[in-house]
Amino acid sequence: MSYKHGVVLGAGVSGLTTGIVLLRQGVKKVTVVGKHLAGEQTVEYASPWAGASILSFAQSSDKRLQDIDRDTLKVFHELANNAPESGVSWCAGYQFFATEDDPNEDRYWVRDLFQDYKRLSKEELPTGCSQGYSFVSFCANVPQYLQWLLSQFKALGGHLEKRPFDSLQDVIEHYKDADVLVNCTGLGSAHLKDVQDDSMYGVRGQTALVWAPHVKHQWYRDVTNEDKFCTYIIPRGDGSVICGGTMDADNHDTQADPELTKRILANCCDLHPFLAKGKGPDALKVLSINVGFRPGRKGGIRLEKQVKRRSNGDEVIVCHNYGHSSHGYQSSWGSSQRVWKLLSQRHLAKL
Repeated sequence: MSYKHGVVLGAGVSGLTTGIVLLRQGVKKVTVVGKHLAGEQTVEYASPWAGASILSFAQSSDKRLQDIDRDTLKVFHELANNAPESGVSWCAGYQFFATEDDPNEDRYWVRDLFQDYKRLSKEELPTGCSQGYSFVSFCANVPQYLQWLLSQFKALGGHLEKRPFDSLQDVIEHYKDADVLVNCTGLGSAHLKDVQDDSMYGVRGQTALVWAPHVKHQWYRDVTNEDKFCTYIIPRGDGSVICGGTMDADNHDTQADPELTKRILANCCDLHPFLAKGKGPDALKVLSINVGFRPGRKGGIRLEKQVKRRSNGDEVIVCHNYGHSSHGYQSSWGSSQRVWKLLSQRHLAKL
């Protein structure tokens, strides 16, 4: 099917990636419109606060997300090899588990997803961890990558507009020649008048950006459910390193908690003492403390096609692509590719 004007509502990583995919697939005109745009610093715009590690957050039982992440990794593989200006680079890493095995889940399903995957022996594990593996994947310098997405979108002829909307209906009434609309509003989908998705919830993340150019690996220790902490260290390739962090769906405070910051840095130094060259968290040069809210959704990403009509009766195809929680970057290309698959089908569907 051919479309003359696609509008993407939401200008985060999902919205920009979707805009690029639409243009590459031959949509004649694409407009990405958002309340906030790349470069803005606000907790309402989640994309700038990411690490971002290019891993997979899928559980072994979630085949849909696994496939989405596999397709995304293929694109990042290409970028790491051929587009260094994107801010994407190869990065070896370690994943450790302090919690017990879940008999219903296979922690190691990623064995065929990453390069140089290896189960670690007990002697290779940090104190307090019972299992783990090493791997090679990618990291993205988030500010650089968002600007690269924006430049790619514009180079393909895309239009970018800063404008808030209260409903999808308002969007299709405003863009009178649009024949397709993709909703990539993340947490905003809970507030759009004609969406009001009550399965959305914010997952608060607090991180610290530190200066540690000597750190070349990414490090992870699993979430501790009782206190909603996970520990991760993600180098951005420019000397700065993201230290995290929290996964808290109950805390709605937009201000950074100094005590949380201390704990985050202590946890990171405990996991990888070389982060502070063995001198402890007080020796770290902190560049910024960040708070953002990930767009969590019960049931996972919403990928669905519908039909809406303007007041004059014109039909507009609407696709939803939101609810990426902590894996907006990790599932961005795979989700956007599935938007196009939905748009290419003649019948209404969801993936």
